[in-house]
Amino acid sequence: MWHKYLGAFTKASLTDRQIADNARSEPTNRQLFTPTVEAMQAGRKKLEKVQQVLLGQPWLSWLSRLVWTALIWLGSGVGQPALATEVVLTLPFEHTTARPEYNWIRESFTVALAELLDAPGLIAVPLDECHLAYEKLGLPRTALLTRATEIKLGEIVGADLLVRGTYMVTGEGKDCMLTVRAQMISLREGKLIGSEHVLSAPVADLQVIQGKLAWELLYQRNPALPFSRDRLIARATRIAPTAYEIYVKALVTEDPADRARLLIRAIEEATRNAQLTFPQAYFELGLLHYRAGRYGEAMTWLERIRTTDPRGLEASFYLGVCQLLTNQTEAAIKTYKALLTPMPLFETYVNAGVAYMQKGDFAEAARLTKLAADTVPLDDDTLFNYAYALWRDGRLAEAVTPLETLTKRTVTDGRAWYVLSKVYAKLGRTAEAAVALDAAKRHAPDFAKWETAGKPPWLPSVKTRFNREAFHRYARGEEQSRQQAFLGTSVLQRTAELMRDAQAAFLENRSDAALEKLAQIIQLAPDHSEAHLLLGRIHERRGDLSAAIQALKAAVFWNPKLTAAHVLLGRILLTQGERTRAAVHIRQALELNPDDPDAQAAQRLLLAPPQ
Repeated sequence: MWHKYLGAFTKASLTDRQIADNARSEPTNRQLFTPTVEAMQAGRKKLEKVQQVLLGQPWLSWLSRLVWTALIWLGSGVGQPALATEVVLTLPFEHTTARPEYNWIRESFTVALAELLDAPGLIAVPLDECHLAYEKLGLPRTALLTRATEIKLGEIVGADLLVRGTYMVTGEGKDCMLTVRAQMISLREGKLIGSEHVLSAPVADLQVIQGKLAWELLYQRNPALPFSRDRLIARATRIAPTAYEIYVKALVTEDPADRARLLIRAIEEATRNAQLTFPQAYFELGLLHYRAGRYGEAMTWLERIRTTDPRGLEASFYLGVCQLLTNQTEAAIKTYKALLTPMPLFETYVNAGVAYMQKGDFAEAARLTKLAADTVPLDDDTLFNYAYALWRDGRLAEAVTPLETLTKRTVTDGRAWYVLSKVYAKLGRTAEAAVALDAAKRHAPDFAKWETAGKPPWLPSVKTRFNREAFHRYARGEEQSRQQAFLGTSVLQRTAELMRDAQAAFLENRSDAALEKLAQIIQLAPDHSEAHLLLGRIHERRGDLSAAIQALKAAVFWNPKLTAAHVLLGRILLTQGERTRAAVHIRQALELNPDDPDAQAAQRLLLAPPQ
C-alpha cells in the first residue's frame, strides 16, 4: 500500500526547477494525482444526465419519477452519497470599506472555514493550499479576484464547491459592526447553491459570525446534520478572540520579525485565556525559525505539535530536518520512521535514508533511498544519496550504474565524480578511476579537503523542503480513500454496528460519541429513520430544541410510521407553544399505536388547559 502511494504521489514531489526539467518526460501532476476523483466525477455526470432525461419525460408520473431517482441513486454506489467526494475552497473575503485596519479579516474566513466546513461529506481546502493556488497563477494574496479567476483557483485545487464573500465594517468603538455576505457556488454545475447568506454582528463577534456562516452553508447542503449550530459556534470560538485576531494578523504580515512577535503574542494571549494548546501558532512560529536556519528554536515549537494536530505531519517533517542538521540521529530516525506511512513522499524516504547513514546503517539507508530514487529517477540528489549509501555499504558494483548515470547527466557534479573515482579504484578499473578523479578535481570545490580528511567525506543531501502540492493531494486522496473504504463494507452491517454503538453511548450519556456514530450512519444511509430519531433525542437532552425538531422531522419523513418520533416531536412542539402542529403528530402516534403510554401521556398534555 505505502509503495503505491510513494509512486503515485511523489513523482511530482520535486523542486520547481526539477519539475521544469522533468516536464518533457514525466507524466503531469494531474495525470498522477486525480484519476480516481475524475472517474468519480465523470460517473456522477453520466448519472445526472440520465436522471435529467428520465425526469423530463412527460409519461413519467411524479411517483414514477421518484422511483427512477431512487434507482439512479442506488445505482451510483450502494449507500454512497455524492457529498462524500466534494471538495470546498473558501477564498479570502473581499473588504468593501476603506478601513485598512480591518483588512486582516479577509483571510480569517479561509482560516476558519477550512476547519469548520471539514464535516461529513466535505473536504475543506486549507489556507496553505489556497496560497499555493495563488502562487500558481502569479497572484498576490491581496489581489481582487474576478469571477473567472475564482473559478480558475477552484480548478487548480480540484474543488467542487467554492465559498466566496464580502464584508464591510461600520461604526466606531463598541458600536463597530461587521456585515458579511457569502455564497456557495457549485463549480461542476456553475450555479449558486441556495441563497446569499447575510450576517451582521459586532466586530468582536467575528468568530461567532464565522460559526453561524459555516452552519448555514452546511445546513443548506444537508439539513440532517449530526451536530447543532451551537456546537459549531463553540468550535469556532475555541481560540480566545484577541488571540485569534493576533494570529490571523501574523499570517498576513510579510516581515518575519513582526510575524514572530505577533505569533508569540497570540500564544501568550491564548495561554492567558486558559487555552492549553495552540498548534496552529506553534507551527507558524516553528516554520519561521526553520526558514531562518534557527533549527534549535524551530524544534522548541515543532516538538509541541502532535501528528494529529492541524499541519502535524508537516511539522514532523521539518522537525526531522532540524534533528538531522543538529546531529540528533536517533531522534531523526524515530521521527521519519513514524512519517513513512502517513506522509510517504519521496523526500520523507530520502531523509529517513540520511538518518540511517548518520547512524552508520548504510544497508537500510540504501533500501530507503532506492525506493525514492526509483520513484524520481531524475532527481540528482536522491540518486546520489542512493549511490553514496551503496558505496559506504561496500556494494561497489551496484554503485557504478547510478554514479555513471549522474556523471553523464550532470557533468559538473563533483560529488558523483569523486565517489565514482573511489569505486572504480576499488574495482581495479585504474584508468577510469584516474579520469573520474581528474573530473572531481575540476568540479568539486572541497576536493582537497576530502582527500586529506583521512576518512570518507560526508556527502549526502538532506531534503529541507517537500512538494506541498503533492502533499495536499495525497492527504486529500487519503481522506477520499478512507470514505470509500468505509462505504465498501456492507451498508446494512455497518449501520447496524454503528447504531448499536450510538445507542450504547447515548445510554451512557456520552453524547459526543453518539453524535459521531450517527453522523457516520447518516452519511452511509440518509434514510435511516432510527438514527434521525436518536439524533433528535440527543439534541432534546442538550436543550437544542430547534435541532431536535429538524432531526425528528427527518425521522418521520423517512418513516411516517415511527411512533416514537411522532410522540417526541409532538411533545417538543407543545413546549414551543405550537399546539396545532403538535396535535397532528400526537394524533398520528395514537393512530399508529393506541396503547403506547408515551403517546397517551402526550395526548393528556395536549388536552390540558394551556398554562
